[in-house]
Amino acid sequence: MYKTSYYDDFKCIGSECPNSCCVGWEIDLDINTFQKYRDLQDNNIYKCISINQKPTYDKFAKIKKVNDQRCSFLDKDNLCNIQKKYSEKLLSPTCSNFPRRKVDFGSKQLSSCLLSCPEISRIYFEDNEQFKIIDNEKKLVDTNLKIIPDEFRNNLYAVSGERIFNFFYKLYNSNDISLEKCLMITNQIINEFSNKKIKPYKGNEVFEYVKSFFLNNKIEKKIDTELQLEFLKKFFRCFQKKKINNKLSQLINKLYTDCFLNTDIKKIRLLFEKNKLHNFNKFLLKHPNIFKKFFIHEFFGKTQLLTNEEIDSKDGFYLIFFIALVSKLILILKTLPKDQIVVKDFIEVISLISRYYGGKDNLDKEEKELVYKDNKTFENLFYLFFG
Repeated sequence: MYKTSYYDDFKCIGSECPNSCCVGWEIDLDINTFQKYRDLQDNNIYKCISINQKPTYDKFAKIKKVNDQRCSFLDKDNLCNIQKKYSEKLLSPTCSNFPRRKVDFGSKQLSSCLLSCPEISRIYFEDNEQFKIIDNEKKLVDTNLKIIPDEFRNNLYAVSGERIFNFFYKLYNSNDISLEKCLMITNQIINEFSNKKIKPYKGNEVFEYVKSFFLNNKIEKKIDTELQLEFLKKFFRCFQKKKINNKLSQLINKLYTDCFLNTDIKKIRLLFEKNKLHNFNKFLLKHPNIFKKFFIHEFFGKTQLLTNEEIDSKDGFYLIFFIALVSKLILILKTLPKDQIVVKDFIEVISLISRYYGGKDNLDKEEKELVYKDNKTFENLFYLFFG
C-alpha cells in the first residue's frame, strides 16, 4: 500500500472541528450496521434511522437529519451519541472511514484523505514541505511508484496512467517549475493521453518533449480582475440556485450580498485587485507551493482518472482545476477586510469548496456552462486563475 505521509497522523478533533462532517451530509448505513442498531433495541437510536426506498447492501438505510442538517445522533457538543453511549466500533463504515479514501487496484491500494475535512487540510497545508508518499513501512517513495499490480499490467492504458502519475509526482514536486508551467504540461499530456496519441512504449519520451516545449516557451498572462469578478458573480448565482443550506452556501450568500448587492462594483474591483496583487502575492511568497500541493494531492487521491479508461481524465482534471480556481477567488474576496492572508484562511476556503465538489467525478451542468466555452475549457480556467 502507498499512502500520503500525513495519513497516520490524522485524529478527529470532534467538537472542536469548525465544519463537522456530521452536519450537511446524507449518511448512509449498510445493512450490517442497520442490523446492529436494530439489535440494540434502543428506541432513541432506531427512531433516528429510515430505510431507503430502494435499499441496497451498502445503502440500506440512512440517518435522519434534524435542525440545520445535523445528524440526529449528534449531541449539543457536536459529539456522537453512538460513540458516547456504546462504542466507536458501532459506527457505520461511512462514519468510521471518513475522511480517509482509498483507490483499490487489487493487491495495491493508494490511501489518502479528503481535503473537505478541515483537520486534514490543516495538517497538510500548514506543512510547507512537498507532497510525500510513503509505503507500508513508512519509507519515503521518491519516484516510480508501481501502482498497477502484476496481475493487471497487461492493461496498457492503466500502465500508461501509472507512468503519467509518476511524471506528475516529479513535476509538481519540482521547486524549479512554476504552477503555470505544471498546469500547461498537465493539460497537454492529459489531452494527448485522452486522445490515445501516446504510445505506451513512448510515454516517457513524449512527457519529456512536452515538458521541454512548455519550459522553453513564455506563457502570456494578463491581469483581468473584471473577468474574475464577473465569473464569481455568476458562480455565486449558480450555487444559490441549488437551494443548499451549509457553511459554503452561507459564505457565498454573505459575499454575494456584501460585495455584489450592497457595495459599488467599482470599489470592489479596486479592493479585489489590491488584495490580489499585494496580500495574496505575499501569501504565495510564504507558501509558494500550496496550489501545486493541492493538485498533486488530488491526482494521487483520484489516480483512477489516469488509469481507468472508462473515466474522462479531462473532465476530472477540469474539476480539480475548478476547485482551485473558485477557492483562490473566494479567498481573495473573503479577505478584503483583512491586512493579510494566512494559511488558516486558505484552509477554511479550500475545505469548504472541496466538501461540495471534491467527491464528484466531474462538474455539474451549471458549473460546466461557466467554463466549458468555445472548446477552450482549460484556457478559460487558466486565464481566470492567473488573471
